Amino acid sequence: MGESDIYTIGVSVIFVNYNSTDMLIESIRSVKRHTHHASYELIVVDNASSDGSVEAIRESFPIVKVIEPNENLGFGRANNLGAKDAKGEYLFLLNSDTLLIENSIKKLYDFYIENEEKLHIGVLGCTLVDKDLDLIHSGGDFPTIWRYIFDNPLRVLNKIFKTNKSTFKKFSYNDTLTKVDMVTGADMFLSKKSFDKVGGFDERFFLYYEETDMEYKLMKLGYSHYITNITKIIHLEGGSMSYSNWKRKIVQNSQTLYFKLNHSKFFLLYALYEFLITPIRFLQLKYSFKDNLDFVRSNIKNISNL
Repeated sequence: MGESDIYTIGVSVIFVNYNSTDMLIESIRSVKRHTHHASYELIVVDNASSDGSVEAIRESFPIVKVIEPNENLGFGRANNLGAKDAKGEYLFLLNSDTLLIENSIKKLYDFYIENEEKLHIGVLGCTLVDKDLDLIHSGGDFPTIWRYIFDNPLRVLNKIFKTNKSTFKKFSYNDTLTKVDMVTGADMFLSKKSFDKVGGFDERFFLYYEETDMEYKLMKLGYSHYITNITKIIHLEGGSMSYSNWKRKIVQNSQTLYFKLNHSKFFLLYALYEFLITPIRFLQLKYSFKDNLDFVRSNIKNISNL
């Protein structure tokens, strides 16, 4: 069966796109090329791209459902819009910079429905690899305020002494199934029922930490999240956005919101720590003084407003 099976759709594959035409086209091609014996549909939510993405997708893949909100909704809101229109019993949220190299959708679908009740699966992800097929980050621990505070000086020491110490556990994903706190947002397979149960992504997040927040909510409802190595997907990481000062601010502000929503008991400690390390922000020499000042002002304003 293909993506347009009229009787039942097992999986709704949702892409969020912003000015990533070429990459998205390759990602969709990889899905169509490698997906067999699975009922699925393809949905693209385009965040007001200016690179001709919508026209290119419609021309290359007329069967793909394209949703145009006419503004940049960010990751969470756009996925919520796609999920609202989805006909599948399960959702597969894929980044536009991912490439399937095998029948991953079928494998994840079969594994999920076979083990959903037994393992109380919330989000299922697979092992992610880079273009050379080397293992990269696929999931891990939930961030906490304590980890954040203690990991910052560790990063400095790591740079000085060329070490790689962290408060976060390191996963090898050697087992068929690895239980993790959270699956990375690049490839999230979950039931639409569980997605709807927590109201999808919290739309106060524009980018980053929205998947962390959602998976934390699912965990509190008794769901568990897993990485399986029964299939691999290439993740080109960062192909859709460079690490600009704008992105740095978005990441920091989203982290602050996540801690406020989910770790409010220690939020004052987090705020105090952020104020104390403000001078150190200006030592980030990869950014200009103006960029660092802009970041500090944004950070303090965001913390003060929550």
